[in-house]
Amino acid sequence: MSGTLRCEPHPYRPFTYLEANASARPDAAAVIEEGREQSFRELLDSVCGAMKLLGEHGIERGDVVAVALPNVGAYVALEVAIPAVGAVLMPLPPGLGAHELSSALERSGAVLAIAAREEDLAHEVARRAPAVREVLTVPLPVRSASLDRRIEPYSTQRDDVVQIALTSGTTGLPKLAAFTAELKQVTFESFTSRFEIDRPDRVLPLSPITQGAGEMFLYSLRCGAALVMPGARNFAPEVALEVIERSRATVIGGVPTMLSRMLDCPAIAETDFSPVRLTATAGAPLTPELAQAWEERTGAPVASFYGAMDIGQLAVPRPDDPQEKRWNTVGRPHNRAEWAILDADGRPAPPGAEGEICMRGPLVQRRYWDQQDGPYAEDGWAHFGDLGFVDAEGYLHVTGRVKDTIIRGGNNINPYEIEEILQGHPALAEVAIVGRPDADLGERAVAFVVLRDGERLEDVSELASFLDARGVARYKWPEALHELDELPHGPTGKLLRRDLREQAAASE
Repeated sequence: MSGTLRCEPHPYRPFTYLEANASARPDAAAVIEEGREQSFRELLDSVCGAMKLLGEHGIERGDVVAVALPNVGAYVALEVAIPAVGAVLMPLPPGLGAHELSSALERSGAVLAIAAREEDLAHEVARRAPAVREVLTVPLPVRSASLDRRIEPYSTQRDDVVQIALTSGTTGLPKLAAFTAELKQVTFESFTSRFEIDRPDRVLPLSPITQGAGEMFLYSLRCGAALVMPGARNFAPEVALEVIERSRATVIGGVPTMLSRMLDCPAIAETDFSPVRLTATAGAPLTPELAQAWEERTGAPVASFYGAMDIGQLAVPRPDDPQEKRWNTVGRPHNRAEWAILDADGRPAPPGAEGEICMRGPLVQRRYWDQQDGPYAEDGWAHFGDLGFVDAEGYLHVTGRVKDTIIRGGNNINPYEIEEILQGHPALAEVAIVGRPDADLGERAVAFVVLRDGERLEDVSELASFLDARGVARYKWPEALHELDELPHGPTGKLLRRDLREQAAASE
């Protein structure tokens, strides 16, 4: 690129947004990591250096580059640099096993992998991948690339696939979603505008930025906001609280489990939340009890947004939505999204009635990377597999998951309903309800719980009494109890109900 910065960002090209911010506010913070601030000008220089490095390693248009990094500044630079050279970014979320990593690398055809350390599993697996020519480690050997060097970014078009995203893989190996530049642009515009993210913000994603809820917050950089990177450390409540205070974060993103663990951490009593204006969650239900406790402690709104990696983002709330809506819904569907609530027969459900949540339009990927088909069903809709309804004010309520519904003797049990009630039990820190096969009734409900420090439960009858006192129908009561040190969660914080169902079935 030439020495004169272009000042107008171009849709579909993140590099131009970085250029515009570096031109308008060169010394403003772009990335904050471990107390160090990297300005927009410095980040632009790093991105140009990364582009030059990718070229030196033979990366050409259409090549897939796999990146296995935690929430660090180097990933932010690569997220811009890889599509800027016409390549396809494939983030590798933390927590993947060797089998999953090998499959993703082979199916994607990745030719270059970037990992944190040589001893990391991703580095080891990538060295054996058939198409991978080289594995680089961070920190990358990026030489200074001053802005007067001619590094011309690729002119990305709306239909170009710019990213491969691994789905959660809760029903088998992760699928490889293919995100076009248009899909990412529409998602960026919808997400950041609803949350009113702008230049003064300091946005802290606590979830992994390589997948799901955490990745959405990377779009904040295009608005001129600063990104706060927690660093290479795994999530720990005391560390998260330290970063929140030290960085003076204004927007926090994560999963509800993270909020719950921070609330239970003694350090929260001394944490200064005064700069925080919003906390946003996704990946799991946010209970009204948790929302209330978090808002009372932080003094700022909390809200959940909704989507799925292989379908897209459907709904996001606004910070000024009524409290009742923020605590009980996931906001309104995006203006650019077409959505429907379909009944069991595939017909539109009556207004306000529960059914399966479906979507279509530019927020939905067209096909999986290594397949000819995509998430669309024969009826023309992409089905989330979640149950929900839209109320009279247009807010989306997510009430459960189609496959998680427990059918006991012909009666349907929504595990989310029971979990929300039991979360109010004074002895429980976390609770999950799943179905266990039963020869007589088909299924029975089983409770998996994590107890608060110093608390105990004698048996499942204590939960039954608690539910009975709140008028819950007897058939919905859990009939077995398992105490765990912690519930199983995937890399993005999503509860792994499949693992719990397997445990429940094995203990029959």
